[in-house]
Amino acid sequence: MDRLHIVTATNDRYIKHLAVMLNSLLENKKSRNPVDIYVIDGNISDQNKAKLRRSVKRFNVPIKYLAVNDSMFNDFKLNYNISKETYYRILIPNLLDREINKALYLDCDMIIKDDITKLWDTTLVHKFVAAVKIPGSIRARELGLPGNADYFNAGVLLLNLKKWRENNIVFRLLRFCRNNPDKLKFMDQDALNAILHDKWRKLEPTWNYQVHRYRGLRNPAIIHFTTNRKPWNSNPPFKDEYMKYLRRTPWD
Repeated sequence: MDRLHIVTATNDRYIKHLAVMLNSLLENKKSRNPVDIYVIDGNISDQNKAKLRRSVKRFNVPIKYLAVNDSMFNDFKLNYNISKETYYRILIPNLLDREINKALYLDCDMIIKDDITKLWDTTLVHKFVAAVKIPGSIRARELGLPGNADYFNAGVLLLNLKKWRENNIVFRLLRFCRNNPDKLKFMDQDALNAILHDKWRKLEPTWNYQVHRYRGLRNPAIIHFTTNRKPWNSNPPFKDEYMKYLRRTPWD
């Protein structure tokens, strides 16, 4: 039985929303597969770590924190609503033990409505990552990628860590970000698409239902509150789902 390695990243500003996401994930997981939760630590306070621990206590799943020296991102491009933490996911293959060959990265601003084991069981074979494309995006063309290339959203990434390590993908991504700040509109997401444009498997939209992009999917497996219109500052679709799981946390 596979052990699920779930990785996310946050700081004090977003840890409340991480608690919501983890509650939805763990409550809707039906399989008996054990789960490890890893949080890449953006200088989270001890008080908030304690509140996050209380948020998931009923599931008896430990949270492991991964330290990053974020000074390595001091010269990386940022904008008004994107912090250094967005780049942390690039480092996942280096942060996890080398015997772990697969991981699932999830953003904080989402709700998991189905058993995450179904996504975990996706076969990668020779692909480096599985992700959901952004419909109608022209970023692939803007980045100069081949004409048939699609552009994926980096909020849900099923990672083939073995392939990343064998091909020095972390180094290549960091180098791309450092050397091409003028090309980065969506920061590390652009870099991931540029480096892995021909190495990713397309997932069904249900596994990263981007509320501002997709329409008509009644019961998505993962609801992703993309753009600045979040359920805590606006009224996007599925806000009620966010509020339901918020009430399970000490932040309610």
